[in-house]
Amino acid sequence: MNSQNMSTAKSDPRRALVRALSAGAALAVIAAFSTGCSSYSSSDVETAPYDYRERHPILISNEPQTYKVHVGMSGPAFSPQLEAALRDYVRDYREHGTGGITIQVPTGSANEVAAASTGRAIHYALVRAGVPRGNISVAPYVVGDHAKAAALQVSYLQVKAVVPRCGLWPSGSDTDFLNRDAFNFGCAQQQNLAAMVADPADLVRPRPMGPPNGGRRANVMQIYVDLGAQGWVPEPIKGLMADDTSGVF
Repeated sequence: MNSQNMSTAKSDPRRALVRALSAGAALAVIAAFSTGCSSYSSSDVETAPYDYRERHPILISNEPQTYKVHVGMSGPAFSPQLEAALRDYVRDYREHGTGGITIQVPTGSANEVAAASTGRAIHYALVRAGVPRGNISVAPYVVGDHAKAAALQVSYLQVKAVVPRCGLWPSGSDTDFLNRDAFNFGCAQQQNLAAMVADPADLVRPRPMGPPNGGRRANVMQIYVDLGAQGWVPEPIKGLMADDTSGVF
């Protein structure tokens, strides 16, 4: 064996050792990456920091229902039309109102004397409409401008579903690189839902179950007796346009 072959044979173990170490390092890196990927789960993903139902919640609140009576410089400014309007107001109060009715009379205004006279006339009109005297209170409110004619206000509290004010854009921009909804998103929908609710208590708790319909139950049982488990198949409607089904698509 010549000298060149002897040097090559001596260097082969070193090269093999280097190759083994390099392969081991590569395998370690791959294992680390695979371990990191396997430990990553959906729970580590940051979810949206808010929901439109939490940012714009529907609240149950006592809101004043106010009826304004504009009073001139001489009084009492009372008429049959005003008494009819007060009767309608009392009807709504009996159906939806809580507590009593308050007559707010302006003071420190140009029509202060006329407003006080009109307030007494409205008090008598509410009693004639059926409101107990103990449920009517009179309270002044200060205007502070003797050159201004202020309105007289009749109000009661009503339980309503309300949503905080919409149209707020605190960020000043609708661009969000985190793909989050805009601040005002869903507010109008929540307000519309709150306005459509007939009884706000339905948003807090379910209504109790009513009595069963005996006639409907007997009808269903008779259908089961006559037809068994196949159930009831409705008959086609006759008359009008139901006879001609060629154009139905």
